[in-house]
Formats: sequence, structure tokens, C-alpha cells
Amino acid sequence: MIVPVYNVAPTLLQRCLRSLEVQTYRQLEVIVADDGSDVAVANAIRMPHRGLAATRNEAMGYATGDYVMFVDADDYLLPDCIERAVKEIGDRDILQFGMQRVTTEGEKIGLLVPHNFYRLTSACGRLYRRQWLNDNPIKFEEKRYYEDVYFSVRMWQLHPRHKVIGYAGYCYTVNPASITATVHEEDKKALCEWLKAQVREAKTIANKAIAAYTLVRVQGHFWKERNMRKK
Repeated sequence: MIVPVYNVAPTLLQRCLRSLEVQTYRQLEVIVADDGSDVAVANAIRMPHRGLAATRNEAMGYATGDYVMFVDADDYLLPDCIERAVKEIGDRDILQFGMQRVTTEGEKIGLLVPHNFYRLTSACGRLYRRQWLNDNPIKFEEKRYYEDVYFSVRMWQLHPRHKVIGYAGYCYTVNPASITATVHEEDKKALCEWLKAQVREAKTIANKAIAAYTLVRVQGHFWKERNMRKK
């Protein structure tokens, strides 16, 4: 389990870590990576502040288990999440499962269900076979917002053996104060331009389709965001 932390509210971090402590699957390796928080996080690997992507990339170097899962510090897991994921992954490289959208108080406000492997762009809500991550040149894009989208597209274009289940064991906190809730128009434009380049330059029809599908969904998401801000 890789948990990057940067100035997360103590109550949310405690909720996250407690959800890992009570997992029914007991053979857990939890790597808490402190991305230079203003107040050092106890029992964490202290790193200079370089952002979420760099922190995840470095933390992966500490992992020694068979699997890797990313959990953001303001999110949490249902108690049987890891056990269910390990049972389901079988001989696949990646297991994709669903997410619950929750408030900071833990109230459920929606579901994100993966109807297909290419539906959810978050790097969370997946169980990765660590050997596959080590064998493939895929890292998080540093010094960019929407790093999960870049990561996911590159991962999809490598065509890992995968499985998708509807189980929503990851609880994603909708937090207006988080960096993903902030408007970054230039970063949105950069992501869309990168996806367009992926469509143009893809060497296979499958990879072109992956980039095009993601571009349509990302543009639709940004359009909805703009309309909501106008209301």
C-alpha cells in the first residue's frame, strides 16, 4: 500500500490509516510517504516536497510485496477491500475495481463503477502486480496536474492482462479543498493536447482508440466542470 501525504487534515489521515489497520487481509505492507508536509507525519518516509507524482514514484522503490495499491491520504478502503482484490486478481497484471464517492464525513454520495477497463482514470481503485510495474517503463508524470490520466493512458497502451469487477471497495473523498478541485485551465489544455498527440501518433488502432476514448471523456468532464462553475 502506497499512501502519499501532504498537509492532509489529521482526521482524514487517521481515517485512512485506520482503514488499512482493520483490513481482513493481514499480509499488508504500508508505505506512508510524507511529501514534505509542514508538520512531519509520524512513522512515515520523509521526502522533500515535490508533488504527488514524484512521491508515488519514489515510494514505489520501497515496495517489496507481490502487489501495489495507491491510496490517497484523504481516502480510505472498506475492510475487505484488499482481501477481495487479492482473491480476484488471479494471474492478471492489474485488477480494476470501483469506487464510492464520499464526503469528508464519510457520507456516501455516489458510485464510480468501471463498466470497462478504460473507464476510470484514477490510479487508485486498482491492484497492480508489482513485477508488472517493475517490468514496464511507466511512471507518474511529474510537475503536472492530472498525473493519473497520463499514467492510466500509458498503462492501458501497454495492454496488461487485466480483470474488471464492480465491487466498490475504495472510498474516494470529494474534498473541495483538494488540488483536484482547483481550476487549472492551462493544465487541462496541456492534457487535451497530449491526448490529441497520442491519437495522431499511436502506432496501433487499439492505442489510437484508447487515447481518443479518454480524450472524449476528459473533454466532457471539463465541460461539465465549467458549466457547474457558471451556475
